[in-house]
Amino acid sequence: MNKSDLKRIADYYDRLVDQHGHSPRACDASSRTALEARYKVLSEVTNMNGKSILEVGCGLGDFGDYLCKKYPSIRYAGIDVSSRMVDEARKAYPELPFHRQNVLDMDTAEPFDVVLAQGIFYLLGRNAESKMHTLIKKMFSLSKEAVAFCAISFWSSRKSDNEFYADPVRLLDWCRTLTPRIVLRHDYLPNDVTLYLHKKRITR
Repeated sequence: MNKSDLKRIADYYDRLVDQHGHSPRACDASSRTALEARYKVLSEVTNMNGKSILEVGCGLGDFGDYLCKKYPSIRYAGIDVSSRMVDEARKAYPELPFHRQNVLDMDTAEPFDVVLAQGIFYLLGRNAESKMHTLIKKMFSLSKEAVAFCAISFWSSRKSDNEFYADPVRLLDWCRTLTPRIVLRHDYLPNDVTLYLHKKRITR
């Protein structure tokens, strides 16, 4: 992902926040219900109590708040490339740490237990699949235990020309190059896919 990609995506979300304020539309989401369905499935990657959590693309901070209520003992941090998103997240949840940062610039010498991301791939533009792989590989390198992320699924019945849709089969096959310990979820929203990538043996 180059600087023009980052600026384009940051500007896009800055405009949405200015237009819609603290609402699902600022996150380019259809509804609060859809967002909360993603929050639930991502939060189920593992028991996060007592763990350090990094959310990539923290947006307005709502998922961070959701996680802290579900897992009161987590150590959470959220990052986003949109300065307006970070500003709004800090206003809404001043007790949580949010930073304007590109995940690709982060130091892998200080990893988190779990790294999460929702909705960060669909605006990647040209060569989106390759850029998605780069982001996933970076998130995996920043995690000690697990990564969970969701994307718009290629199995969606409705598609827009300017959005990237991840093929669940191709994505699963590529993620196997990182770890064999994978869970694929396509059971919560008809147009979404979520993958859990575990570094250690999965225990339930």
